[in-house]
Amino acid sequence: MTDKTTKTPGRVKLSCRLKTVADMCGSGIRTLADVGCDHGWLGISLALEGRADKVLGMDLREGPLSHARSNAAQSGLSCERFETRLSDGLDALKPGEADVIVIAGIGGVLMCRLITRGLEVAKKATRLVLSPQSHIESVRELLTAEGFLTMDERMCRESGKYYTVMCVVHSSNVGKSGGSVTDPDEGGSLLPETGKNAYELSDEELFFGPVLIKKGDPLLFEYAREMRDKAKKRLLEINMKSGRPGGGASASGEDDSAGIPTRVLDARPGIEPGAAHEEGYDPAEYFERILASAGRVLNR
Repeated sequence: MTDKTTKTPGRVKLSCRLKTVADMCGSGIRTLADVGCDHGWLGISLALEGRADKVLGMDLREGPLSHARSNAAQSGLSCERFETRLSDGLDALKPGEADVIVIAGIGGVLMCRLITRGLEVAKKATRLVLSPQSHIESVRELLTAEGFLTMDERMCRESGKYYTVMCVVHSSNVGKSGGSVTDPDEGGSLLPETGKNAYELSDEELFFGPVLIKKGDPLLFEYAREMRDKAKKRLLEINMKSGRPGGGASASGEDDSAGIPTRVLDARPGIEPGAAHEEGYDPAEYFERILASAGRVLNR
């Protein structure tokens, strides 16, 4: 994906998506790790604005890292302030080395795999800023199961596509995130309500986000309507193919043209992401969950 990011001397104008990610990173960052940094503009922007003392641009391939180093040098950043590392996810990062970790622009199943494999590193960060491009419910399920709390969530729309950006912190690190974690109604972020199990989310919270729902974000309702309409379409296609209501068409393992995953992947610890759910997969049931969840969000 190409972001509409431009550069002028001493300043980077980020695309809507990357600006939302950058805003969620906060300020006073000692070390920012940008996992899958690509062109590096996110970290470069935060460094130029003085919001990050040091940036670690990390990527699986040398090509993007070379591009990021070139962009950083042309922006006037030294290699001490903008360092690159060849890394598969969080592999090249030590626990506690980065206080803010960004993982954005990849699918949710891959994101779950990276977080699971680098769980100790993720838990030590005072802030994770995540923007999965698919399977967002799987990411939220994994995070809550592993004790992460949702501090904030925001949405943006760019080139006709909706993007969700979430800021999470492990429960052991609450209070170390550079800001308070309070109720959004009081101008801060979200902590579970008193008496509520922090590690359980309803279907609508998994698909649409606990903070976004509580905030009543206008973009969320646009997104929910789109998801509702696409789920209706997919259910109709599934039922016509199976010849019965709620039919059990076999999963292809691919994404449909409407952009809704047609396979649910279980990425919980101990189960290899990409493997079929141990109890089988019913695509009709999956889209019925989306449809029902979208309806509950829209009827609030």
